[in-house]
Amino acid sequence: MKPSGPSSTVVAAGIIGILLSLFTILTAVASIAGMSMMPPNSAAAIPPFAKTLAVAMMGLFGSLAIFGIFTSVGVLRLKKWARVSMLVWGGVMAAFCGVILLFMAFAPFPEMPADTSVGFPFLRILICVVYGIPFLIGFWWLLLFNQSAVKGQFLAVATSDDQLPAAPQPRCPLPLAILAGFSIFSAGFTLLLPFTNFPVNLILFGYRFHGALGVALFYISAGLLIVGAAGMLRLKRWSYILVLGQYFFWMASGTITLVSPSYDRNLQEIMSQMNLPEGPMGQAAFAQTRLFGVLSLIPGVLLIWLLLYCHTRFVEACAAKEAQQST
Repeated sequence: MKPSGPSSTVVAAGIIGILLSLFTILTAVASIAGMSMMPPNSAAAIPPFAKTLAVAMMGLFGSLAIFGIFTSVGVLRLKKWARVSMLVWGGVMAAFCGVILLFMAFAPFPEMPADTSVGFPFLRILICVVYGIPFLIGFWWLLLFNQSAVKGQFLAVATSDDQLPAAPQPRCPLPLAILAGFSIFSAGFTLLLPFTNFPVNLILFGYRFHGALGVALFYISAGLLIVGAAGMLRLKRWSYILVLGQYFFWMASGTITLVSPSYDRNLQEIMSQMNLPEGPMGQAAFAQTRLFGVLSLIPGVLLIWLLLYCHTRFVEACAAKEAQQST
């Protein structure tokens, strides 16, 4: 019996993925074009590194959106790798947009001048809508492509009538695979920061490292996270300890940094390097850094809990892979 085509929900998910990817590509192209046409005299309002950083970020998002189109087409063709890819990117979208929405819900905004046409309440609503839609889509993808009926559609295409289904290959548990994909994405992007004239500063346990030493420590940290996440996807036992140890290390460092007496001094020195404009916006940005730091610890706690919760499943998957390789 030949497998039927994708269900209506899978088709809807694939079409939405294509439309979302196309919208991201158009937004990235328009943003890069707008930054390129920005007059040089606007540098007083925008820090020098911000323009290069925005162009690099839009270029990365555009490249990921192109891959998103291929993934969405693969979903419509019921390719197994496309389903896994949609799960990973659904988790990345939900996690990234969820952190932004959490920050927007609790972060205070400064008062705007009376003659300003657009106020911060409208800006807050606009940002919540922009990030809320991808958050809902990512959460929907996680629920949809993890259903047994949807899994069966992709597995049915993988086998023909005259072939026995192949033995399932050991895979990294889905929550850890999503975490690994998010870690590779975020760490890979941060590796580009030193090339955008962004002042790289690393604060470890209340001590600020900058210059060549700060850049070296920055690359070492991001590189270790990428290696650990890639090893986790390949079911390497050592990768679990490496990733868990890094999250514990940065959680401890971030907590001590927030309560350190040198916190305000370090932040003032970092923000002075960014050449932020004077006025209420710059003051508000400085006032919200501690709040943002506290909020950023919440996802760290959840990620550590997720790693500990999935430890047994990861060890079992590693053992199954080792047994399969030995036979």
